Amino acid sequence: MKQATALTGVPEADKATRRPTLLRVLLKRLFGPREALWLTPLVLPYRWPLAALFALSLVTALAALIPPYLTKLVIDRGLMAGDKQALVFFVVLLFAVGLAALALGAVNSLLHLRFSARLLADLRRAAVKTILAQSPRWQARQKTGELMSRLDGDAGEVQQFTFAVLVTGAGSLLRLLGGLVMLFVLSPKLAVLALALAPVELFFFARARPLTHMRARDVRAARGHLASSLAETIAGLTSLRALNATRQAEDLIDRRQNALVAALMSSQVWSEVTRSVPMVLTAILRGAVFLIGGLAVIEGTMPLGSLIAFTAYLGFLIGPMQSLISLWHGQARMKAALDRLDHIMSAQPDVRAPETPLALPAGPGPLVLSDIAYAPTEGAALFTGLSTVILAGSKVRLSGPSGVGKSTLLSLLQRHDDPGAGSILLHGIDLRRLALRDLREAVALVPQKGHVFSGTLADNLRLGCAQASDEDMRRVLDLVELAGRFETAGPDTRLGEGGLELSGGERQRLCLARALLQPFRILLLDESLSEVDPERVGRIMARIDGTYSEHTRIVVTHSDSDRYGDFDMEIDLKTFAPGQGAAS
Repeated sequence: MKQATALTGVPEADKATRRPTLLRVLLKRLFGPREALWLTPLVLPYRWPLAALFALSLVTALAALIPPYLTKLVIDRGLMAGDKQALVFFVVLLFAVGLAALALGAVNSLLHLRFSARLLADLRRAAVKTILAQSPRWQARQKTGELMSRLDGDAGEVQQFTFAVLVTGAGSLLRLLGGLVMLFVLSPKLAVLALALAPVELFFFARARPLTHMRARDVRAARGHLASSLAETIAGLTSLRALNATRQAEDLIDRRQNALVAALMSSQVWSEVTRSVPMVLTAILRGAVFLIGGLAVIEGTMPLGSLIAFTAYLGFLIGPMQSLISLWHGQARMKAALDRLDHIMSAQPDVRAPETPLALPAGPGPLVLSDIAYAPTEGAALFTGLSTVILAGSKVRLSGPSGVGKSTLLSLLQRHDDPGAGSILLHGIDLRRLALRDLREAVALVPQKGHVFSGTLADNLRLGCAQASDEDMRRVLDLVELAGRFETAGPDTRLGEGGLELSGGERQRLCLARALLQPFRILLLDESLSEVDPERVGRIMARIDGTYSEHTRIVVTHSDSDRYGDFDMEIDLKTFAPGQGAAS
């Protein structure tokens, strides 16, 4: 429960989890106990708009019940009775009621759109926040296109059903009950005939519902697979062209597209079946009503206006009943989307923020690794017994063969994961006692494959330091020898998605400049200049060493470490690999 509260950040979340409110109970029944844990805090802030929409839907439904009866009065008391004054009065009244119903419907529609769109935004925000809280290890198990499909289509399906069942369903229920009452007022015998349709439709939809869920699940899965293939193809365009593998990518997308079309066709065929059966039953019922009611009109036992009003109210019985059954059936489609969205919302972060974080003391401080051991979820331990003290302002080389855990150790320093044993202390404080935001501000990491985002140069540089001035940006660009590259437009230079218009070395230097704007105490360079020529690396590192001499610098490099300048110490992770024995 605390998980859902932390992810959504909704102020009302704690209140929702402490007492079984009617809304929470309803959400639990509609969506499931686990899903209600994270959905309730998102819906609860909209309880008053929902209540207003609910009331407005009831008023609209009541207003819609009036015109058919007024039509009866127009016919029976005006036309058939030959009363012109009554005719004019009831026609004007019918027009006024219709106009009011139209206005109420428009207001209801606009408010529904406004608040349902906000709920969708909150739902996506909570899902994105959950994703951002996960570790790179979790991210490696996901597919980007699949996540996008869940954030877009699946979240939309859940949001639409939430408002439909809480608002539209109430109006449908009132129209159903009101229409049923008016049917019995007009003709009890025909009303009993109309009621015979309900159990037949309920039986059919009860048997059809599991197939609806299965076909909706197949369509959602096929869309996710296609979105994943499209995202991977676009992200890997350069590699696909280099490998001359564009045809294979096209074939894969074609197969995924054909699978989606097949799933959509199967779903649509089933939808036509579920739509046709009640339509046929309704046509039979209407025919029976017209036949029996028409005979009653001919025999003089039923006024013509009553028959016309009865057929109108019959729509209030049939339409809302089918609407409610469709909502019940729609729940099956929504559950298919909800199951996929729950994969994100119920994800547990690999690291948890402390409930009462400690503040880092001012000034530089040592980094102490005490008997650190780490093993991934699946696989053997990467290193064990790692103990060392890195004094503030030291320049450290982290070495070892590929796969020994160098990048993993750097990720532990930013707490994307925690060691299986031992502890890491910064300035005498265990990293697990620090707020994640404070820690990742103090420890800046520049990965080998840093990402350049679409937007301007300033947008990218200010990601880690929103208040950075043009002068600050110019300074770090000078430091990494990029100022000349962007001299024409300066901070307003437009960068394409992924920085594809930049060379590999330029992208790396831009990511380094971005990190240098952060108020860091420790700078982690994970092969961050591997695509930059050695002479330039030497000049850049010399500037960093001179400018940030009081800051700790930890550099990962496989070979040619001379270009990075002199180091104060070296940590060879191979020494701490299992079976090698601990060494200092």
